[in-house]
Amino acid sequence: MSISIVIDKSTFQSLSFNELYRLSCYFKHIVTPVLVMEIIGDLKKEFAEGKSPSGDRVKDFASKLFPVETVVNVHYKLLVKNNLLGNSVAMDGRPNVGIQKFIASSSGQKGFLVKETEEEKSIYKWKEGQFTEADRELSSLWRTVTTDEQVLIRLKQSLKGCVPDKIKDFDELNMIVNNHLASPDKQQAILLALIQNYDINPAIGFEILSKWGWAGKPLISQFAPYAFHCLRVDTLFLFGLSTGLIGTRATNRVDLEYLYYQPFGNIFTSNDKVHKNLAPLLLRDDQKFIVGTELKQGLKLIVDFLANLDPKSVSQFKNEPPIINESLVFQLWKEFFGYPQTSNWERKISDSEQEMMKRKADEFIQAVENNSIDSVLSDNAEFVVRKSYLSKNDPCYCGSGKRITDCCLPEDKFNEILRKQNEKKNK
Repeated sequence: MSISIVIDKSTFQSLSFNELYRLSCYFKHIVTPVLVMEIIGDLKKEFAEGKSPSGDRVKDFASKLFPVETVVNVHYKLLVKNNLLGNSVAMDGRPNVGIQKFIASSSGQKGFLVKETEEEKSIYKWKEGQFTEADRELSSLWRTVTTDEQVLIRLKQSLKGCVPDKIKDFDELNMIVNNHLASPDKQQAILLALIQNYDINPAIGFEILSKWGWAGKPLISQFAPYAFHCLRVDTLFLFGLSTGLIGTRATNRVDLEYLYYQPFGNIFTSNDKVHKNLAPLLLRDDQKFIVGTELKQGLKLIVDFLANLDPKSVSQFKNEPPIINESLVFQLWKEFFGYPQTSNWERKISDSEQEMMKRKADEFIQAVENNSIDSVLSDNAEFVVRKSYLSKNDPCYCGSGKRITDCCLPEDKFNEILRKQNEKKNK
């Protein structure tokens, strides 16, 4: 069982290492590309004093991301383009990942291998304290772009006369934007705006327009629901900016990107003012917006509770939170799953069941070495294989909270496994 969660930088930075680890135990943490870029941008601050970010500083950022427990979502621009071309994009609380290849196991079950993103590769490097020259250049560029307030000031000026002069609050803003985007005579303009705003080249743009025409020129909300969601986010922001409901702080535009990924989580959490105002307008009935400080308080109650237990007892709460009525985490599990369910809570997995699951996992891992098969609809996949990274400083997989090399995998054994993996990779 898991609850998927999208967190922005304001929440990420507010959580301690132990709080983020517990978050990754009880939620499926969806890492957005914009969060990784914001981390890169923050490292640019070191340049102001004429020095590069230290290896320790880079490690500190990366140590709070746990690749085994997290999923990096595909970049929103790729999803928008694919959606406009007729490919469905799930908007039901599941992350969208890239597919490297489709595979079949020895027993004939079909699945796919998840493609590793550039953001994941960066996180792996940073965990070892590696911050390359390319990272430094990207960090400098990102920081420069996202601190230029004149961009939003000019944009606000350009919108004068295009939207109502006065909008009293965000509820009225939402109503005006929904009416605007639902207008039948604006659909072609909306589609053209999507093609232009999301860096879609002219040839593909022409193909999209043709597909839309052949489909009978339906509402964009029906033609490409995810692309429409992103445009709705943009329109709420622009109309709010024009009427003064949203300020011209340069980072507001960056904060907006997190909302593009909101459909992929059951929960969206932030301490940011723009998110607090806009995220509730974009929620499905089965989603929740949670203020980051409230989530932190709930996680801290769990961390403090576990700090008084021995490692073996702590491990019992690796996948399910302790029952602390005051903790928001427990409350969310109770709401989503009816937790605790006594029959599941007390049931022990037998040795034979564990051995069967291990054999099945080995079978699926071995399938990665097989040739690709014809594509399988992701919803019909019987298994998914995702390669990940585990550093010797990451928390142990048993859930004790201790470093893996101080717990279930001593450093000499960890190094031996790493040596064998490197030998296999270099063959």
